[in-house]
Amino acid sequence: MHTKTEYLIWDKIVNSAKGRIDINDYGEKAKTISPEILDKLILHIIAAFASGEEHCSISTNLHNELHHIGIEVHEEVIDKIVSDKHVVFSAEIYAAYLTFSMLEDGHTEQEVLGYVTDLLDTPKIH
Repeated sequence: MHTKTEYLIWDKIVNSAKGRIDINDYGEKAKTISPEILDKLILHIIAAFASGEEHCSISTNLHNELHHIGIEVHEEVIDKIVSDKHVVFSAEIYAAYLTFSMLEDGHTEQEVLGYVTDLLDTPKIH
């Protein structure tokens, strides 16, 4: 079971990513996906990239997940959707990577939430 703080970390990351996309750009079928499923798909993409998965395996896994829950989408469409997410969601992918690393290194969830919030709420331009 996830703690409230862990939920807040992932919610912060997913909501930040959702602010970077317009679901209307992905066609009629995308507009019918429930917000809960959309959140899970975005989290899957971010966590997969943060874990070092390759683009094609992320696309295949998403295709299989969608098929499993009864949403039929051609794998080429999913591949196109995922194609630029390593750039579009770069801050969120880094935040997820940071989350995994910090928790593994023994930092508290509150510390992680603070770092993730700082990273996503006050992005730095170099």
